[in-house]
Amino acid sequence: MSIEGEIRIELTCQDERVSQVVINSTRPLNLPKIFSGKPVDELLSMIPMLYSVCATAQSAAAVKACRQATGIAADWRIELLEQMLVNVETAREHLWRIMTDWSNHSESALSRDHLATLATLMSDARLACFRKGDSFTLKPNINFDAAAIESIIQRIDKLCHEKIFAVSPAEWYGLEDQQAFDRWLEKSDTLAATLLRDLCEQTDNDRGDWGAEALPQLDHREVCQRLSEADADAFIAAPDWHGRIYETGPLTRQLNHPLIVQLMQNFGQGVIPRLVARLLELASLPARLSRQLRTLTGSAGSFEKSSETDSPNQGLGEVEAARGRLFHRAVQQQGKIHQYQIVAPTEWNFHPQGVVCQGLKTLSAKHEKRLLQQAEQLISAVDPCVGFQLELV
Repeated sequence: MSIEGEIRIELTCQDERVSQVVINSTRPLNLPKIFSGKPVDELLSMIPMLYSVCATAQSAAAVKACRQATGIAADWRIELLEQMLVNVETAREHLWRIMTDWSNHSESALSRDHLATLATLMSDARLACFRKGDSFTLKPNINFDAAAIESIIQRIDKLCHEKIFAVSPAEWYGLEDQQAFDRWLEKSDTLAATLLRDLCEQTDNDRGDWGAEALPQLDHREVCQRLSEADADAFIAAPDWHGRIYETGPLTRQLNHPLIVQLMQNFGQGVIPRLVARLLELASLPARLSRQLRTLTGSAGSFEKSSETDSPNQGLGEVEAARGRLFHRAVQQQGKIHQYQIVAPTEWNFHPQGVVCQGLKTLSAKHEKRLLQQAEQLISAVDPCVGFQLELV
């Protein structure tokens, strides 16, 4: 088992329906305690090595928390460049999951060029933003190369066009109703279209009406207060907010898109709307990155800085990572970490009574194999940041 741990899910069935769901995690949620007593700079260098999944988002949340805790106000350009790197990582994460996990549903082979583009995307993006080895430090040196960033955006756009959408990402994001979506499904033969056609043809696909709620914006002072309480470890392992359990991720970020609104009328919060939400988010990223680039070059837009905690020696970093919202809290004393905590999206989404649990309880099938297949599709659509084991008991 890797250092990241895994999610273990047990299903109990009665009368061909799932009657009970037990979700356990072996994720090392106490790992941040090793940072206690370490210099802030050392923590920042360790974060991407210990948290390799969405390492850029982890680093972005960490440096936000540590700058606040140490009273460092970063140049707005630094924060915007860091946001851009998180967006590039989100594009890479979505592309990687689609091109590898979804490829089982298509005869289209992955080319070495496509895989090479994904492999070098983050390193190239970092070098286009900051001096080598200087990204996500307390006071990084900007090495802004607009042409290199534009090239990275074009690489993402081209890969999306060729392998995922068969049209430009901007055109695909403009699909605003199910009729337009269905026409795309009929005409396209990409990895995404092939998988979604297969899912639409599965007549036993449940609607997924289990009523998951999107994680609202949380007051940073309240989050810090909650993480300072005696039972903070229990909150980190199974977070709720004022007694309510929420979901965070691509679906909650795309809830207001017209296509998602229509798909949820027909498929509830099931697998199809979740996969389409991931595609919509991916399709939106080249344009978002282009807007951010224009802001940096002074030709358009505005930039909103992150929230503050108004507490000395304490900081909270909040980042929308590929799989959902991520929080890092840092408390420092004389330049060394006194307390460090991480609340990850997987703990919201795979809460023992959360969205995955409620979704799995809606499943039914006459055959065990089909039931497990449905369960795996749902779990993968919510997308944990680690591997999972699924067992029918």
